[in-house]
Amino acid sequence: MGLEKLGWLADTALGHWVVSSAAIWPTLECIHFVSLCFFMGGMLMIDLRLTGFFRDPCAGLINRMLGLVIGAFLVNFTTGALFFAGNATKYIDNPAFELKLSLMVLAGLNALYFKFRLAHLLATEEVTGDSKFVGYFSLLLWAGVIVCGRMITFFAR
Repeated sequence: MGLEKLGWLADTALGHWVVSSAAIWPTLECIHFVSLCFFMGGMLMIDLRLTGFFRDPCAGLINRMLGLVIGAFLVNFTTGALFFAGNATKYIDNPAFELKLSLMVLAGLNALYFKFRLAHLLATEEVTGDSKFVGYFSLLLWAGVIVCGRMITFFAR
């Protein structure tokens, strides 16, 4: 995937900081996990609304939650980047990590489609074939991201 060019990150001050003490990596993992819970909880609510699992108009609630969801994603992305910087060789050429990144890109494209084509549905009780697909696809993609994230350790060299 071309990640081998990023191996130098492990030799930076940031990379050394991440692995410099026995407490930093586990602390980052805790932060990563808690923010993942907030992110997935919010995504679950949005996706279940899109699939028609519940039909109550909830645009106000979802709009208030979006800040939390985006913030949690950014925390997750940042801690993930720190993991990569601290141990780039674990991630370079790791098929689970490469699949995780690919699924994240697809999930991002799916989210953009929702934002620009389907977000208006949250204020109505309407459920369409497109909204069902986007909701279920999102759930599938993010579940795949979580599974691949866990599998990185098992594919590490």
